[in-house]
Amino acid sequence: MTEAQLLKKIKKDPNAFEILFKRYFQNIFNYCYRRTSLFETAKDMASETFLKAYLNIHKFRWKGVSIRTWLYRIATNEINLYYRQKKYRPERMSELYDYGVSNNTFDLEAEKEVAENEFQKHQQFLKVKQALSQLPQKYDEVLSLKYFEQLTIKEIAQVLAKKEGTVKSLLSRGLQKLKSEL
Repeated sequence: MTEAQLLKKIKKDPNAFEILFKRYFQNIFNYCYRRTSLFETAKDMASETFLKAYLNIHKFRWKGVSIRTWLYRIATNEINLYYRQKKYRPERMSELYDYGVSNNTFDLEAEKEVAENEFQKHQQFLKVKQALSQLPQKYDEVLSLKYFEQLTIKEIAQVLAKKEGTVKSLLSRGLQKLKSEL
């Protein structure tokens, strides 16, 4: 079901909001958790995001912004509110349950473990990105194209107008230099 179809369905039957909740709650929770590193706060922020979305879904108009993007925008506003205030005071998740959204949809402890793993990967990514920025540009280019953009050796050679052997050599040397930086 596309987002446009889901939006129509929700506007006709508010109980269909649970489909949206199931589709995006994990992503929104993980986003909030990565940004705050606080499990309970992230859970509250994700809940608040969906409560606000539920209460305002009738105002949502399809103008090139997807529902997913709209949810991330709400979550970002919640995160910004958290950082602006001394104490974050979200609405209660129970209010969302009062509107008919099931409260047994997710095992948040399992979500916490997944989010913590993602956070660790993010921290590692930042270390790698910092180390890459210390390398000469020729190595940064090939490593980024290979490992972040997932291009093949042949594609990288075409992008950089270099021979495939040169790209392989740059990758090998770049990896060695990156390992020494890390």
